[in-house]
Amino acid sequence: MKKVLVAAVGLSGILAACGSAGIAPDGSGSGFIQEMRTEYKLGNTFVACNNTSGNGVRNAQTQVGVRFVLSGGISTVDVQLKGVNTSQYDNNFKATFKNEELEKIDTNTYRALFNANSTTGPLLPQSIIVRPAPVKVKTVTASNQVGEFYAALTVNTGTASYSFDGNGRPLGYRVPVYSNCTVTGETGENV
Repeated sequence: MKKVLVAAVGLSGILAACGSAGIAPDGSGSGFIQEMRTEYKLGNTFVACNNTSGNGVRNAQTQVGVRFVLSGGISTVDVQLKGVNTSQYDNNFKATFKNEELEKIDTNTYRALFNANSTTGPLLPQSIIVRPAPVKVKTVTASNQVGEFYAALTVNTGTASYSFDGNGRPLGYRVPVYSNCTVTGETGENV
């Protein structure tokens, strides 16, 4: 029975990484997306909002946090937010981080933090401000889902490059985008 339980736990770990893990072709590094968080929560789901009432000067912004785990060599990491339904704005939302510029959460866990601003177009994210001051997560009501986005990472180890993203289904890390949101409270959590 113990062997079956151990196998099941191991298999669940492998399945959890499907669609969001990568390995350098020369074995010099590997990584996976651990979590996507935003400034807004609808129930238990992190969401993005094009227009938000009740959030002061941040009514057209959504802070997005991408947590990822990397092992092995790290020279640079490209972090990009990509649309699920359209690639029209994908090239606007890419930031390159040198190893020393990455925000380290613990031994191998890192976070990239963005402010996505919806004032320059109809879908988030439209323009990105890298390394903003972290904000607290807010609960919202939302209407009119207009799309989704996910994170795509490319890691350069110094000897090879590899990519992975959060677009996998059913275990991916997609963030739904809504036209209109209203802030109803604050959770106390950081993005």
